[in-house]
Amino acid sequence: MGSTLTLQSNSNVITGINRYGTLFLFIFGIVGNLLSVYVFSRTHLRRSACVLCLLLSSCFNLLILVFGTLLRCLIGYNIDLTYNSPVFCVIRYYVIYVSQSASLWLIVLACFDRYLSSSLNIIRRRWMNIKRTYSITFCILILSLLAYIEVFFCFAASVQTKGECLIKDKSCSFVETISYLVLNSFLPSILMLGFGIAMLMNIKRSHQRTLNGLMNKIDRRDKQLIYMLLLQVASIVLCTFPLSIVKVYLSLTGSTTKSADRIYREQFAYQISVVISYINPSGMFFLHTLHGKLFRVELFRLFHCLRQHHERNRWKHQALHMIRDRRIHPVNRF
Repeated sequence: MGSTLTLQSNSNVITGINRYGTLFLFIFGIVGNLLSVYVFSRTHLRRSACVLCLLLSSCFNLLILVFGTLLRCLIGYNIDLTYNSPVFCVIRYYVIYVSQSASLWLIVLACFDRYLSSSLNIIRRRWMNIKRTYSITFCILILSLLAYIEVFFCFAASVQTKGECLIKDKSCSFVETISYLVLNSFLPSILMLGFGIAMLMNIKRSHQRTLNGLMNKIDRRDKQLIYMLLLQVASIVLCTFPLSIVKVYLSLTGSTTKSADRIYREQFAYQISVVISYINPSGMFFLHTLHGKLFRVELFRLFHCLRQHHERNRWKHQALHMIRDRRIHPVNRF
């Protein structure tokens, strides 16, 4: 009896999270990433390779939120667009995985750019440029598209899966887990942390040289971008770690005979970890606003322009109302 109540309670928790939690992440994530796209697309900022990577990463985050959180929210209301729809089932997971991979590897590229820009070696500082960034970004996108071709063969919404959009068998589950861990979790996280530590070491060396009277000070804007990236890296690692652990556990215990209660608990942990993984693409804007003064300045400029536009429209409407009230008409000319 107690076990049944626990299962029912967990089911209600999952339904509530899918209905309200993912809806919250979707709304704030869409607004935040659109504002991030606006800020990072400013001409004087887009000249930086790091800002270009953050801009493209925000664009991919929008796709993750639409195909991930929005559709998961609809599932909470018993509206599953992938049910008995094998084409949309495959498209959904393919877009999510490719977008997650591209977004994460663009952050890795941004970390690599900041590592080079903070280096004491002038050749390293000049190596990264916009042209190379576009070339590497194109390679990242192509490799991400090719890396998840297995989605077209491993996911289905058919009689075999009772109409639900699921992985077909254990071998596909193993391949999917390995792909996710290598491309969307451990490898990019390790590289981000490695470049992050290297950036901090470069900043420390630059500070020591400045104290010793040697001119090699890192630009203030570069420092702000570095600290924004480090905060973003920490968020990525924390948000992807639970899902990675759950996927590894499910893969290792896939051949084990399990009770219905254990299966339900594992699915509960999996569903919660998936929602946690969506916090990262949804909350990047707030991390940028919290720690990036450069980001806040551009954001305040946007709000100031919108306010001025609103004031001009208000005065214009007031003038039109005054003209109508006084019944002032233009003089006819012959």
